[in-house]
Amino acid sequence: MTLTHSEVSAGRGTADDETFLDEPYLSIRWRAIPQILYAEWKGFATSAEFRSALLVGLRAIRERHVRGYVSDARKAKLVTPEDQTWVREVWLPGAVAAGLQRMAMVTAEAGLGKAIVEQVVNDIDQHGISMRKFDSVATATMWALTGLRDP
Repeated sequence: MTLTHSEVSAGRGTADDETFLDEPYLSIRWRAIPQILYAEWKGFATSAEFRSALLVGLRAIRERHVRGYVSDARKAKLVTPEDQTWVREVWLPGAVAAGLQRMAMVTAEAGLGKAIVEQVVNDIDQHGISMRKFDSVATATMWALTGLRDP
């Protein structure tokens, strides 16, 4: 199936979509069309919330055999150095083992959140998952699905 740019960015749900998490700080949804796991950071999460949420995402990766993951981190807040280490040592090996191939991060234009996401991108890209940063959800989704950027 070939999707147009507008279909990818439309955000319309289907009956086969599944919400894995919907909290004030993060939502994680499986989108049956275009077969992508989509996370939207909404604000600050405590360390316990952050780790628990990422484990929910890991479960979704396993259950849905996710190859492409889009994380909209434009509203993400501080991630502690300890949580960054946890991502590298716990979450990342689990995601690789579950078959995740590409993770696209949509970042803010500037600020602390952008700097933190850039560090996470560098860490993940060096551990077996192809990781890229994007300015829009639509472009991130196209890449997460195909590994190719729009021309």
